[in-house]
Amino acid sequence: TIVDPHIKRDNNYYIHSQAQSKGYYIKNDGGGDLEGWCWPGSVSYLDFISPDVRSWWADKFAYTEYQGSTKTLYTWNDMNEPTQFNGPEIQLAKDAVHLSGYEHRESHNIYGHHQAMATHEGLLRRNNGADRPFVLTRSFFAGTQRYAAVWTGDNQADFKHLAAASPMLLALSISGITFCGADVGGFFYNPTPELLTRWYQAGAFYPFFRGHAHLDTKRREPWLFGEPYTTYIRNAIQTRYSYLPLYYTLFYQAHTTAAPILRPLW
Repeated sequence: TIVDPHIKRDNNYYIHSQAQSKGYYIKNDGGGDLEGWCWPGSVSYLDFISPDVRSWWADKFAYTEYQGSTKTLYTWNDMNEPTQFNGPEIQLAKDAVHLSGYEHRESHNIYGHHQAMATHEGLLRRNNGADRPFVLTRSFFAGTQRYAAVWTGDNQADFKHLAAASPMLLALSISGITFCGADVGGFFYNPTPELLTRWYQAGAFYPFFRGHAHLDTKRREPWLFGEPYTTYIRNAIQTRYSYLPLYYTLFYQAHTTAAPILRPLW
């Protein structure tokens, strides 16, 4: 499920009511709850820099709290730069005030990291630490590899973006962010059959391998492109599955020694 850091301002929504009553929202420069605009409409933003807010958020993943939740729940923290559609640079205002009293400009780069941290903790708590969480985050910082996978954001269906993906992922990998990937086929616009095929062939070796696209793009299931492309894409996916034992080993090495999964050839 996608779980963003902004909370819909609706008094009938229990998450908003609790967050507001506890004073857990980031404030505007006048001291009131900062109100912005994002996917649900009017929203406010939880202050994940606060340990109290992170602990409260983690508790919200309990089966008794997360309505409709199942044991096989995994979480994607999106829009967590955080994005504010009506804000400067489409992000939270730099003079927004955190609960500790300092301005958002001092913590902007670590905000998403702390949401991922809290989400990871919540997935651990809900099963008493018995299951390994999976969290995907769009915003991250040094150390986020302890809590979440990342991807390179909203790319385009363009051969230049395919070419850029590998050096971006190698740079992330050698800087410690090892569980990383790029949207196969490009997020914006429509890939040609050749581009989609080439991207699957490259993406099969990304540590984080997924296809993802904007709502307004055309459907791009591999079988829609016909032969020989469907077979080429099937072969790439089967190759990925055949390498899963190796990837398990590489992930274990990354966990124990910090050796990157993707490694440049010197």
